[in-house]
Amino acid sequence: MRRLAIVFVACLFALAYFVRVASNPNENSRMAPVLAAFWQGTLSIDAYASDGPTSTTDRSVRGGRAYSDKAPGTSMLAALGYAPLYLVERLTHREAPYGVRKWCMTVAAVAIPLAAALCALFSLVSTSAGLRAAAAITALALFATPLLPFGSALVGHALAGALLFLAFAVIRRAAERPAPTRWRDLAAAGALLGLVAATEFPAVPAALLVIAYGLVRLGRRGELGRARTWVAPVLGAAPFAVGLALWNLACFGSPFSLGYQHLAVPVYRSIHSHGLVGVNLPRLDVLYYLTVHPARGLFAGAPVLLLALPGLWAMARREGWRLEALLCLAVSCSFLAINAGFPEWWGGYSYTARHLVPAVPFLVLPIAFLSRRWLWVGIPLTMASVVQPLAAAFTGPFTADGPLVRLLARADSGHQLLPWGAWPLADQLWSELSTRAGEVDWPAYAPNGGRVLGLRGPASALPLLVGSWTLLWMAARTIRQRKPGGAGEVAPTAMGS
Repeated sequence: MRRLAIVFVACLFALAYFVRVASNPNENSRMAPVLAAFWQGTLSIDAYASDGPTSTTDRSVRGGRAYSDKAPGTSMLAALGYAPLYLVERLTHREAPYGVRKWCMTVAAVAIPLAAALCALFSLVSTSAGLRAAAAITALALFATPLLPFGSALVGHALAGALLFLAFAVIRRAAERPAPTRWRDLAAAGALLGLVAATEFPAVPAALLVIAYGLVRLGRRGELGRARTWVAPVLGAAPFAVGLALWNLACFGSPFSLGYQHLAVPVYRSIHSHGLVGVNLPRLDVLYYLTVHPARGLFAGAPVLLLALPGLWAMARREGWRLEALLCLAVSCSFLAINAGFPEWWGGYSYTARHLVPAVPFLVLPIAFLSRRWLWVGIPLTMASVVQPLAAAFTGPFTADGPLVRLLARADSGHQLLPWGAWPLADQLWSELSTRAGEVDWPAYAPNGGRVLGLRGPASALPLLVGSWTLLWMAARTIRQRKPGGAGEVAPTAMGS
């Protein structure tokens, strides 16, 4: 457990390194219900949606009152992070700044679950490829993919991916034990998947795929006839299903009515009025834009994820991992298909295809199964992949490049092809980095831990990189253990925990 504790601290340190000060409608739509519930005893965000730093256009309206249009899972967890700060605010009779409130909510709702999921990734890789590979893959997931910028923002994409991966890891570990699967493992998997459904509605198909994987795994062990196999997951998921139903009932008048059916902005309401709450059949041109095109392509922004393709083949050929390879492929394709059928597939003012972020942990895991000869390809791809996520982490995953968003909208309507020159790193992120690096004072609070220490510009990234890498290196070291007899002989541990 000590090794996994080090990995957890390393990942949490990186994810909690940033303070998202700039107002963003997506984050504010999850933040406002928490403030309204604590300070006004209501889920209506009327007092926060129109004015001030928490103003948001991402809202729904029913009965003349405004509500968040998002699934409530992220806000539920954010309330746990805000509760201690709220107590301090009441005792001191002073409200904390916007940035402090958002940081507390983000750490509790997103950073902690994602750090736990990265620990699960480390543990899975350590058992199949060794500790050094586990540390390298964990660092790759953290710094070379969109998990860092979106894992430090109060949105549901990284959280949904973390919960899905944790549920998968719990099932995999439980199915490997020789003893019958325990109640607590089954209930934990059910709770995680129930929270997925209450966090990101597009992640529900992926949750069903994880459930199917669990049933196949347990079926091979002959446990489908046991009552606990069915009862325990349902009991674990029940609180979140009830919470989602009560949320919908209180806000929108029915347990089955979603916020996207009551959107306040006419344009958004029109988008979600077609198909299944806005989702239609996937389009081939959008699949191209979502994968390799520089404007929003996941593989263009993090080219190291291309190694997941040969990695899936290697994973399927490894004994005992074929079913897991199929699950990773299916989960990734489910998010790709749903996003390719959504009209606003580019995710608005985002630096990448943010709706694909939940699939990232399932794309990173197969890379660990590649042989050493892939290092000659993996190292340059990793170096190229680090640039954009780090730039997005230090500027924010949500940008304000209106011209590029208008280009994306015209490409979506079929009026023109999206040019390859539309690149977020050049058009959005670099201009913001170069502008902000020269600022002496940032609004309210420093955007990252390095600025707290007085570091400016690129130097503010040093504590993040040095601290996280040092901790991951410590986790990859072989723990020396004394023999029972007290001799100085040493033996390496094989597991990550």
